[in-house]
Amino acid sequence: MVSIVGKYENVSSENLEEYLTTVSGAAQVEAARAFAQGKPTFEVSQSGDQWTIVVANEGKSSKTTFTLGTPYDETMPHGAVLKSLTTRDGNTFTTVTDLPDGNQSVRVYEFTPSGINVRLSDKKVGVKATRTYKRV
Repeated sequence: MVSIVGKYENVSSENLEEYLTTVSGAAQVEAARAFAQGKPTFEVSQSGDQWTIVVANEGKSSKTTFTLGTPYDETMPHGAVLKSLTTRDGNTFTTVTDLPDGNQSVRVYEFTPSGINVRLSDKKVGVKATRTYKRV
């Protein structure tokens, strides 16, 4: 089993700006562009059944604490608070987030010995993106 707890740094992104614009709406195009061009860090910690993820990018950070299989409020990097649910299958976390327009965002985090591969998609339009992080 791969260790999930740790700190990670973004090394590459593919199609992220299009994905973010699709899931956040036209009003957030500039915010999506700025976030897509950043190189965030991603830190995962665990205390008992609770997991905490801190994402830091361009001097801003968001912190989310959750229990697997239990719906929770997730604060997105741009400040919006959305309903999410995260489940685990081995070395993979899957987070489904309800978006304001009725769409859903799906993020699949595959933890490896060297980092995280994140696959992002939405259920309505089908736009996809990937992000790769290295363990630091």
